Amino acid sequence: MVLSLFFFLCQQPNRASKIIALVPNEHAPSDASEISDSETELHDARTNSSTPLSSPAPSIASSLANITIDTSDDEELHSEDADIIPDSIVREIGESIYENVPSLSAIPSLPATPITPIASSLAPRKKRFRKPTTVKAKRPKKNKKFQLTYNWRVAQFRHQATIEEGEEDDYIDLPEDDSPLSFFHLFFSQDMFTSIVEQTNLYSVQQTGKSIQLTDEEFRDFLAIHILMGIVVMPSYLDYWSEKFRYGNVADIMSLKRYQLIRRHLHFVDNTMDDGDKYFKVRPVIEHLRQNCLKQQKKETKFSIVEMMIAYKGTKAGKRKQYMKDKPNKWGFKNYVRAGVSGIIYDFVLYGGDDTFRNHKFTEEELSLGFGAQVVIALCQSICQKPSFVFCDNFFSSPELLLILRENYGVFALGTIRGNRLRGAEKVLPTEKAMKKKPRGHFVESICDKNRLAVVRWNDNKAVTFISSFVASEPIEKIRRYSKDAKAKIDVQCPQIVRQYNRHMAGVDLSDMLISLYKTPFKSRRWYLAIFAQIIDICINNAWLLYRQKHSGNVKSKKPLKAYRYDIYDLLCKVNRSATRKQTESVKVKKPHAPRPLSPLKYDNIGHFPSTMEEGRCRFCQKKTIVYCIKCNTRLCFVTGKAPRNCFLNFHTK
Repeated sequence: MVLSLFFFLCQQPNRASKIIALVPNEHAPSDASEISDSETELHDARTNSSTPLSSPAPSIASSLANITIDTSDDEELHSEDADIIPDSIVREIGESIYENVPSLSAIPSLPATPITPIASSLAPRKKRFRKPTTVKAKRPKKNKKFQLTYNWRVAQFRHQATIEEGEEDDYIDLPEDDSPLSFFHLFFSQDMFTSIVEQTNLYSVQQTGKSIQLTDEEFRDFLAIHILMGIVVMPSYLDYWSEKFRYGNVADIMSLKRYQLIRRHLHFVDNTMDDGDKYFKVRPVIEHLRQNCLKQQKKETKFSIVEMMIAYKGTKAGKRKQYMKDKPNKWGFKNYVRAGVSGIIYDFVLYGGDDTFRNHKFTEEELSLGFGAQVVIALCQSICQKPSFVFCDNFFSSPELLLILRENYGVFALGTIRGNRLRGAEKVLPTEKAMKKKPRGHFVESICDKNRLAVVRWNDNKAVTFISSFVASEPIEKIRRYSKDAKAKIDVQCPQIVRQYNRHMAGVDLSDMLISLYKTPFKSRRWYLAIFAQIIDICINNAWLLYRQKHSGNVKSKKPLKAYRYDIYDLLCKVNRSATRKQTESVKVKKPHAPRPLSPLKYDNIGHFPSTMEEGRCRFCQKKTIVYCIKCNTRLCFVTGKAPRNCFLNFHTK
């Protein structure tokens, strides 16, 4: 510390001389001339005390006072004895500094308590605390990655497999009648109606203390309204009941207040039974639909597996909401779907992070393959008719997945594949850069006889790589592609693996397109209502596709999807109902209130002529009259006699 002070003084020599002047000589007495009474009492108390006192603090050694600081500044002192400060200067500086220091007489006297020595008051130095050594729990070992040995070579694939398509009458449990509602009930079954009605009434009791007393008929009306809203679209659901845009096919079924009450309390599960499932709010309806879809997969054996987005942009879904930039609906819930070539959805898995495969089980080999492969395996576990074919894109495909599907599940697979998953086949195949230099339609085939896999790289607009466990390049077909050089379509070679992929990969895309045509609107802060709206559309589209397949030979029985949706709406409102609907809600208005004419029309003074019509209330005075304005289409009084009144004039001038 002395050295640091010395260097500080050397850097500032002018101030240093003043500071050193304040340092008293060694063993110098105090400058105070008198000792106050309080100091005397304190001194007597200390001397009479039996407690040993601490030794008096010695003054600072005179080494600081004798320090000679060499200064080169010419501002203050320039003589040889500049480092020696006269006593007069020291006394003057000392007196100026101690002028404001209070005397001891101004300080209240201290109690006569013994003062412990400084050395005895210091506590012993604590030892550094050391945490007890704990044995860390070992992390669970990751599943050993399933690996295969490959022997890739350029040759012809000789492990092809073909499966003939089933007959048209392979479906079972189809309704005997041709009612569109019967096909709809194959997917949205009666037990789903009953469950939703019970849970909605229960939720209303939990929220408000009383039930809204929702009945099965009312819920059918509520569902029918939403099905029709998918055809006749308005900006807001309130517009269907508004005066200007009122739509009778919706407003006449149910009053607005009753509709809003059901919409507010619509629920699918008891909240007290939460088991930690991310889709707990809508899980019963999802499982009902999934089981009903699985019952109908009796004919098709070729399926595509792709992710489908359930549109939702709200903020209440948390991490359930995903983003996919390449989808038409970029924000929403990710739903992995297995659909047939016809577009019928047979199975699906909602993405929920680590909780996605809550109801599925995998072997250790399957767990080591990664998330994409587990999705395919989970959706293939429910295939009832085997052997079958599955088609997927490069997010899911890998050689290990194709081998497990064929050996463990009897499912052949085909899909595009990424370059980092070829497991050595890229050494045999030409690079994508080299393929671009080849003519359009050029392809190279590589096979592994040990694992019975084939990889084909084909040059179209760019190089695309396919992998399959049942087909390769043979037989080669011709397809039409547009050529910029010839400015016309030309024939291009197409390997069979590409042909099979393009023919069977569009099932989920077809279902997505049908849903987007007439989408059931259900905008709400509650995220699970968006999933419920998607469930309704899946049920309608699956029912319509089955209906078309049953009547494929009869052209007259075919109906477009729009007409099919309207038939379901109409039948839900009328089947098993009496002609006169029971009014459980407030009485509906048979003759809606006429809108008031706008001011520019009312006051333009052109063409407002009176005429007569059936008796009603005057818009101005509310008395009965038969006179009305033919332009405003409004009843207005025009009475002469003892009590004349001219509401016709007053209405158009005031």
